[in-house]
Amino acid sequence: MKKTLLYTMLFAVAMFTLTSCGDDDSAGKSRITYYAELTLNDDAYMTVPVGSTFADPGCVATMGGEDVSDQVVASGSVNTAKLGFYTLNYVVTNPDGFSASTSRTVAVVDPNNFASTYYGESQYGSRHYFNAPISITDNGDGTYTINDVLGGFYSYGRYPGYDAYGYDFFADAVLSLNDDNTINIESVGSWYFGVYPITIAEGDGTYNPETGEIEMNLDFDGDPFYVKLTK
Repeated sequence: MKKTLLYTMLFAVAMFTLTSCGDDDSAGKSRITYYAELTLNDDAYMTVPVGSTFADPGCVATMGGEDVSDQVVASGSVNTAKLGFYTLNYVVTNPDGFSASTSRTVAVVDPNNFASTYYGESQYGSRHYFNAPISITDNGDGTYTINDVLGGFYSYGRYPGYDAYGYDFFADAVLSLNDDNTINIESVGSWYFGVYPITIAEGDGTYNPETGEIEMNLDFDGDPFYVKLTK
């Protein structure tokens, strides 16, 4: 019994010695992983007039204090012939396989018409949201349809992505534009909070053709609701 125990102990010491010798190459060494950081050139939200040209300003990537911008993989494109919103993505991966990414949104707008794409700003109470993608289309009968008269407050600000689960937070509406560039709300479509009326008083909605801005001081079930659209 004692001999068996002795042999077992000698075997364990031998294995420990062999293992220790095999680890000599890594003794006292540590591994550092540097993660990439990306910084966009120019703005994260840009506009370009329909029919013009667009050059992607790209981004700068650094890793461990070194410039690795040449390793950035960009994807996405902008069709300047068509109104809409386009996303450009940028990704860089470090040698250990960890990726960092960022993106920018480009809106192709019509600077000369009320019907266009816009970036929506909305404020209701203490909540204030920016850069919602808003579109206004010409119905061809003197009226226009806006995909969210609340400027994306619920659809992109407070409850983003809920439409994928069947929730409709887009308060689409039919608008009319008067000769003095004031705006009327002709009707509001069916949406999640549709039981609460959205109205606008005379003169509380205006379109500025020179700047392309729309401002609306709405009444949302008796509460003030501010919307500003820019392009």
